[in-house]
Amino acid sequence: MECNRLRRYEGVGADETTGNHMAGADLRDKEGNMWNKVLRWGLVGALVLFTGSVVAQEVQVITLRAFVIGPGVMGVKKATNLELAADYLNRILEASGVTVRVQCEVEFSELTWAPFADKFYLDFRAGKAPDIVTLRETADLAAGGFIVPMTQHIESFWSLNYYDFHAGLWEGARWQGEIWGVPHDISPVGIWYRKDVLRKLGYTDAQIAQLLPEDGNTTIETLARLAKEAVDAKLVEYGILHRPSSGPGMYATLLAFGVECYDPEMNTLVLDKPDLLRFLKWHQDMVEQRVIPSAPPPWATIHGTFVEGKTFSTWASHVGTPSEWMAQYGLSEEALEEDLGFLPFPPSEKQKAEGLGPVSVHDFPLYFVTTQCAHPDLAMLLIMLATSPEACAIHSEFTLRPPYRDSALDHPLIKENAYIQRTAPSAVVVRPVPIHPQFWAYMGRVFEALKGVEAGVVTPERALQDMEAWFGAEIPAGRVIP
Repeated sequence: MECNRLRRYEGVGADETTGNHMAGADLRDKEGNMWNKVLRWGLVGALVLFTGSVVAQEVQVITLRAFVIGPGVMGVKKATNLELAADYLNRILEASGVTVRVQCEVEFSELTWAPFADKFYLDFRAGKAPDIVTLRETADLAAGGFIVPMTQHIESFWSLNYYDFHAGLWEGARWQGEIWGVPHDISPVGIWYRKDVLRKLGYTDAQIAQLLPEDGNTTIETLARLAKEAVDAKLVEYGILHRPSSGPGMYATLLAFGVECYDPEMNTLVLDKPDLLRFLKWHQDMVEQRVIPSAPPPWATIHGTFVEGKTFSTWASHVGTPSEWMAQYGLSEEALEEDLGFLPFPPSEKQKAEGLGPVSVHDFPLYFVTTQCAHPDLAMLLIMLATSPEACAIHSEFTLRPPYRDSALDHPLIKENAYIQRTAPSAVVVRPVPIHPQFWAYMGRVFEALKGVEAGVVTPERALQDMEAWFGAEIPAGRVIP
């Protein structure tokens, strides 16, 4: 559907008085300068070069198509922000006398990643790819010639728009010396737990804050001990639930155990045998102690039982998940504020002793410009406006995810939002998912090994042997830590 049709979603898009958040905003940068004034003349200069003239007699309307994924409805602002950007850009062009206008057509999808990506590749092969797309597979897209590099654009407009994006986001956008896309979201994975369950066990709020501080300065073992206490006291059905599939949360758990999976300097995957074995043995022990079930339940059970207070801790979610819990599972704002705690993944005791701190992960979906785009420079300008501090704050307010750029924290939309302000520091410890064509295949094999160990059908040692055989056959250039 087109951008204007997306306004049917509750809370999406327009300001009730101006009809446009971005056009009616007084956008200021950290120094207090009029950001929109500087932006106007920066864009006009770029568009003069783009059009070759600002005195043409007829207005030229250029249509840009975008294909944007949620997944789910909560990502809809990533789509509508492109519409708002086009509206704002057209106001600038009209005021400046540039006879070019942009029409933005966005197809927003609530599909999961795999079918969404399949549709994009089918459209591309048919020569019908959109101009802008949001996906995660940066290396595959770049190596396959599906997207254009954006390095020059980012460098040209760095001081204007991109200067205060969280630094780790650019690491997740860079591959083989180029920046391939623009971040538009950050959703740090972490550990959610039930404070009300701990209170029933006799812990005071002060003790809870000391045991499980919001900055993650504790250990995995501490959390597991508390989960076991809750299970043994029959206060919950599940102590800890992790993802039922491979994903960023599993990668974060690996990092918490010190399992390094990627060497960025060599751009190669790593099989860290000693730490991976500890990771598998720990999960085996948690199953034996009834803290973790022998098979992870489906997503609906993971979310539903945690909201109902039947699971002590979920490792399957991120800082923005409460918006989904409120929309689909009846979580109240009071329960979110009073009964739920969140922290990045703490290190294991061994890793903490070695100086490792808490960690989070995000798999960094990006705005990409496709190689079938006839006006890539114009598409990049649209993306720039769709990631302004205002646009970032709009997305953050709707999703309850921390803003992906520092200046947005002071925006009126989220400045007084206690939840966003409280959880925003989790973005500081985020590490990017490695940009390597075989990374997710590798994580898939690790998850299959984990499932086998938890189900009791294979020992940790045998699972590691099988993993090493696969690694040697599929990733011959990888590095093995014996």
